[in-house]
Amino acid sequence: MKLTLALDWSPNTLHAGYLVAEAKGYYRDESLDVTFISPEDDNYETTPAKRLADKDVSLAIAPSESVISFNTLGNSVPLTAVAAALQKDASAIVVRADSDIDRPAQLDDKLFASYNARFENDIVRQLIKNDGGQGKIRISSPEYLEMWRTVAENSADATWVFLPWEGPKAKLEQNLSFRAFSLGDYGIPYGYSPLLITHADFVTAEADAIRAFLRAAEKGWRYVAENQDESAELLHQHLNHADWRNPTMIQESLRMLAPYVLSGEGRWGFMDGTRWLNFVEWMIETKVLKDVEGVPMNIGQIDTSMLYTNDFFK
Repeated sequence: MKLTLALDWSPNTLHAGYLVAEAKGYYRDESLDVTFISPEDDNYETTPAKRLADKDVSLAIAPSESVISFNTLGNSVPLTAVAAALQKDASAIVVRADSDIDRPAQLDDKLFASYNARFENDIVRQLIKNDGGQGKIRISSPEYLEMWRTVAENSADATWVFLPWEGPKAKLEQNLSFRAFSLGDYGIPYGYSPLLITHADFVTAEADAIRAFLRAAEKGWRYVAENQDESAELLHQHLNHADWRNPTMIQESLRMLAPYVLSGEGRWGFMDGTRWLNFVEWMIETKVLKDVEGVPMNIGQIDTSMLYTNDFFK
């Protein structure tokens, strides 16, 4: 069986379980021929969710916001999450640790380096408001994608990163430490990121391949959670990519990432429906969730049960 997976960024430790599964032959054991599509191939012109919406790939890696966004377009596309790579949110809004910004409220009138995703800036504005600020952050859209460098170089005051990847990378390359503001610490019931998503049409049409992929992926992620140093060395040897040349940085990244991989009950991939509902309801209550015309949506316009499925884990 052939299957294509669109990565959200160049290969990094947020993809570790999928890459370990390849390196250890877990896909082959499932009679799968898996092709990874890197966004570097077209210089990040096409998002993984868009590739999936166009049915150019079988699976993609994306956050909850992408699933919500495509399901609430004027011509909606039924993208569906099939697994959560991480059980806890490993992302945060960050500033330099030596900055005088000690809390989100102090980001008012500061410069935020943004990817300009549909909901991103409004989520950050609400973070500031939740801490007592006005949410009047200024937005910049740098051309290059390693946004943490804008903070490192003082060309932006803050940006949104995955701490287990950008944290060790910034420390190694520029001896830079971050001060991090996690959304959950400021009243934002954030969803899942990164997710493994598919097109609703593929849930049935490619069910066997997806189920086989998830079996292999779970083995890969469990190996990462339990064997960080061995995983780092394996991927250092397996991947011919500049970001994987320093095994020490990869080891530190995987050590940071490991506690996020499995739930307290030891499950991988399973998604909590309440978490999906709480995030969507929060987006509606704060008017972050608007239709493409900019009109705030209401809970009757979106069925959160259609945004994800745990059926592949049954």
